[in-house]
Amino acid sequence: MINDMHLKDLYRLGKENMRRSLIENPSLETSILLTKTSAIKDIAEIYANPSKELDDVKVEEFYRLLERRIKNEPIAYITGEKEFYSRTFSVNRDVLIPRPETELLVEAALGLIKDLPNPAVLDAGTGSGCIAVTLACEKPGSRVAASDISRGALATARSNAERLCSREEILFVLGSLTDPFRSESFDLVVSNPPYIAEYEYALLPPDVRDYEPRSSLVGGEDGLYFISRIISGAGRILKNGGWCLLEIGAGQSSDVIKLFEEARFSEISSIKDLNDIERVVRAQWKK
Repeated sequence: MINDMHLKDLYRLGKENMRRSLIENPSLETSILLTKTSAIKDIAEIYANPSKELDDVKVEEFYRLLERRIKNEPIAYITGEKEFYSRTFSVNRDVLIPRPETELLVEAALGLIKDLPNPAVLDAGTGSGCIAVTLACEKPGSRVAASDISRGALATARSNAERLCSREEILFVLGSLTDPFRSESFDLVVSNPPYIAEYEYALLPPDVRDYEPRSSLVGGEDGLYFISRIISGAGRILKNGGWCLLEIGAGQSSDVIKLFEEARFSEISSIKDLNDIERVVRAQWKK
């Protein structure tokens, strides 16, 4: 029996343990875990009712979640959700956790299809479906396809689509990148592919390296394997005048631009993120 445990006690304990474990934002993440255990309805309650007594079940659940977090398990996997483009996506260890950088990719994609009444879009390697679902929701009339080789990822993406979009226009396909699709069938191919080089994998933070799917991170020896495959496949499945849009890793811009040039794409350009890193490359396919 755990006696006389108050909200302020758990909050203090969580912050101190996370701080010792070098977790960023220990106050915020402790609040999130308290919300997850239903100990509080929202963060404001910590300050409004610090002496609130908590029952043993909630206290024990908080301890379990805290232990997972101080072992570096990402908070998104613990809570089972991650916000992306103002929507809350379900996530699990079958899928990569959506990053803010990928919102730049979505913004660029929406800009390219804004004047098309019914654009056909492929999200190659969809993962959680955050790109495909966001584009389908943000661009009414679009016809979106999403591919992945992971059945678990596709199940997660379908679930997110059903919950967030209530639309049937997203076609989920079990298959590798662009391979399952017919020639000249898309106006836009978009992807956040695995782009970490093999040698970089061991250097990743433990909350990434030890928990997120390796297959969603590593792009071969130089990080360009899947990028090269998508560029090659995009040239086959894009309509004349269609676009290919890729998220890339830091320092990869010149190599990716060269791959587009070799594949006979034109109008090639890069987009920088808020950290001044060339994060997205786009190119147009013209016969």
